[in-house]
This record gives sequence, structure tokens and C-alpha cells, in this order.
Amino acid sequence: MSRQGSPEPDPNPTVREVYDELGELLEEGDGVFVEEGPALLSDAIEREGFFEDVTTDPAAPDEYTREKVIGDPGEHVIRFMEWPPEYTLMPHEHHGRPCFEVLVEGHLMLANLERTETGEGECTLDVIDSEITRPGEPAVVDPRKNEIHAVYSPVRSKSLHVYPSDNWRAFGYVQKDENADNDVYERREFTLREPEE
Repeated sequence: MSRQGSPEPDPNPTVREVYDELGELLEEGDGVFVEEGPALLSDAIEREGFFEDVTTDPAAPDEYTREKVIGDPGEHVIRFMEWPPEYTLMPHEHHGRPCFEVLVEGHLMLANLERTETGEGECTLDVIDSEITRPGEPAVVDPRKNEIHAVYSPVRSKSLHVYPSDNWRAFGYVQKDENADNDVYERREFTLREPEE
């Protein structure tokens, strides 16, 4: 797999190995990436030394952390996240691309949502299904099935997330009027980090 530019220092050889293997899957397509990648990462975190120098900052009560573990410029990325107790990450999507996470500690619930347009720039969201992940278990977002999803952490939790590209922005769904009886949402763009030049 070709690398663009100078890669950042790797946290350790075990992480580099699984990162390169994930890249090989991604070269076969997004479908192979989400069908085989979660098991590959689940196995990798059981290897001795995987978490050497792999850390994430403690999450404040009202926000989650997302520390970059590894990601060559212009390529896929692995991020280590910590979620505070009783935290809900708004419904969001990832530019029509898949992603997956493997839980390291705690519990996470992933809810898949379906959008119904109700007017110009407005929609309602209905839960299609949900799953709870436990340590070592993966959860997958596959836009071939559904792209909009929300994450809930009932307890302080940590997870590794893999994205096919390291986007600096995302699209979330925000309730238009918190005081209204109906749940009408607007799709908005959010900045996740400073864009790379």
C-alpha cells in the first residue's frame, strides 16, 4: 500500500501491523473493509503490546475524546476514544463511507436511524435497530444498509474506531426546536479538528 507524505511516528509495531492489514482490506473495497476489519482489530487488541503507548485523554462529563492512534496522511485512521457516563453523541453520518469500532472498556450502544424528509432542510429520525457492545466486541456502520447513527455510553467507556479516511468535518442532526412536541431535525456540518493543508 502506498503512503503519501511522511507518516507520523507509529505508536508501536503491533499497531502498525494491524493498520497495514486494514489498509489492504480497504484496497479491496469498503464492503471488505467492514466485513473483515472488525474481527481483525478485535484479534489485534488481544495481542501483547498492542496498547503500549496507545492512550486517550480522560473525557470530561459533557464531551468525548478522540485521540489519533495511527493514520498516514490521506489514508485510513484508527482513533482511541473515551466516553463519559451517560453521554449521547448526536445522530450523525460519515460522508457515505463505513466505519467500525471495537469496544475496549465499558459498554456502548449504537442506534441506527432512518431519516424521513418533512420539509426543506428538515427531517424526522426513527430508530431502525440498536446494538450494545461489550469489551472486545465490534459495531459496524455500513452505509449500504444505513448511514445515520447515534452512540450512547451508559458508563465510562473506551473504544477504538477505524475510519477509511480522516475527515476533519462531519454531518450531524440537531433538533430544530427543543421545546416542540415533535422531533424535527436539521442536518448541520460540524468541525471535528483543524483541516490539514
